[in-house]
Amino acid sequence: MKIALTDRLGNLIEQETGENEVTLVVNREYGFEDILVFETKANSFVEIDIDPTFNSTIIYTPNGRIVYQIPEGPKRKAYHPEAFTGRQHRIMMKSVEEKSLENRRNLALNALDKRWDTGYYPHASANVVTRDEPWFEAKNAIDGHLNRDGHGAWPYQSWGGGLRDDLEFTLDFGRKVCIDEIVIYLRADYMNNHDINWESATIDFSDGSHLPITMIKSEDGQSFTFQEKKVNWIKLKNLKREVSAAFSALTQIEVYGVEG
Repeated sequence: MKIALTDRLGNLIEQETGENEVTLVVNREYGFEDILVFETKANSFVEIDIDPTFNSTIIYTPNGRIVYQIPEGPKRKAYHPEAFTGRQHRIMMKSVEEKSLENRRNLALNALDKRWDTGYYPHASANVVTRDEPWFEAKNAIDGHLNRDGHGAWPYQSWGGGLRDDLEFTLDFGRKVCIDEIVIYLRADYMNNHDINWESATIDFSDGSHLPITMIKSEDGQSFTFQEKKVNWIKLKNLKREVSAAFSALTQIEVYGVEG
């Protein structure tokens, strides 16, 4: 296993290797758009801890390579203000034991997800992002952060598509998983009626099945259970709200199950 830090052009700055676990300590400030490269075996699962402000994440990598560019500029506003700051950084990666993958867990969580195709999973995408602003990108709905009584930049990052009525959100697992529950946390900035809840939607599954759901105005997670399905992806669509002039958004989606 290897973790390498390069500059934005790919020039190596420093690296560290290990057998089943590796830690890279960087005693300098990150440069503009520095890149962290994680290498391991193909078709494997690794747990990565990239920053103290991030949720530790289990990632599936088909090709054994995870490339993560440190966000800069407006992109930073979707993250904690202290993320990637300072003169010391500790980045860790370790192999995930096969036995632990048999445990039921939230298979949607990926704090390292990015907007465009990453090549590692899970990965969230959407057909619309409000004004293309990073704090409204689909990845925010699987970062593990649940602040939902506001909107906009950190700590209220969410997936939002403005006032559109044709919104679709896709979660790709990158492999077959067995799932039986989906929990949806709607953004709940209900002060001054900024937000309104989606009242209904359809969840499509890669096996060709569909699940109509209804939602209520609540700050709590709303759970939808079903008979176990083996799928590669799910899609949230047909999102309907009562008032077309009020916003609805997704703070977080959790998908529970085991590896397929």
